[in-house]
Amino acid sequence: MDVLNATLLEHGISLSTMEATFHELNSLKFLEPYWQAMLDNYSEFVIVSVFTFILHEVLYFGLWIPYLVLDYIPYFAKYKIQRNKTNNWPDTSRCLKALLFNHVFIQLPMILCSDYGLRLLGFTAAMPLPKATTIAWQCLVSYALEDFYFYWIHRFLHWKKIYKYVHKVHHEYAAPFGITAEYAHPIETMFLGIGTFLGPLFLTRHLLTLWVWLAVRLYETVDDHCGYELPFSLTSFIPFWAGPVHHDFHHEKFDGNYASVFTIWDWVFGTDEAFRIAQAEKREQGVSQWSDFFDKVFGGKKKAKVA
Repeated sequence: MDVLNATLLEHGISLSTMEATFHELNSLKFLEPYWQAMLDNYSEFVIVSVFTFILHEVLYFGLWIPYLVLDYIPYFAKYKIQRNKTNNWPDTSRCLKALLFNHVFIQLPMILCSDYGLRLLGFTAAMPLPKATTIAWQCLVSYALEDFYFYWIHRFLHWKKIYKYVHKVHHEYAAPFGITAEYAHPIETMFLGIGTFLGPLFLTRHLLTLWVWLAVRLYETVDDHCGYELPFSLTSFIPFWAGPVHHDFHHEKFDGNYASVFTIWDWVFGTDEAFRIAQAEKREQGVSQWSDFFDKVFGGKKKAKVA
């Protein structure tokens, strides 16, 4: 430690200063005045319900806008996953109209009603704020819980006896774009919403953690449906991350690749076999670079299906 400290000092960096800065940032003290101002000026009902809805809308459509811009820049056409299918305004407009209806008449009432339930469960917006590291690990575990739940519910929704009644709505867009993420039947919206809430239910009782989790979850689902294989995709940095290529194949073929976040469960239960074969061919042709931990370790070889 002394050697490290001496080395840092040579470059004008103090280890103790770095530690103090980390603890200051981790405590989220810089956020406290703004959070307290919110608590002082708005009722708990408005904060928990109305602000949550506004946050959802701003994040959901805001995260989609960069991908919408890409649709109108010819340079990015080479990154389109389904290059033979281009996004058009009539499809986008139809999706927007359905989303606005679902958000206002289904999601908004659900969020407004959630205020009572959240209070009953002990959720609070009160000070002190949770530490940033606490929020980070709770979001990571929430991803794991949601992914496992989503895999099985999503696979169930593809059961032929019920598929046409519920999940078929979401598959009206075989070549998805960002906002098609929540284009779904109300029953599907409610069932999948349960999975999104599992992590916060088991791990936290603070609204800030719930909001951060909502933000990262919305980023993941909008990105999954973006329709682009961009070079800076999270798949390039996180070995188990599914990403747009993984989920786009599900929309194109209407089967397999049921997980939402990670590639683990599709590999374990053998529901990604067709996808991995197709991806191996695309890599050989130079039209895709997507590969994950299992491709790198097992060379694309598949296990026999176990479920």
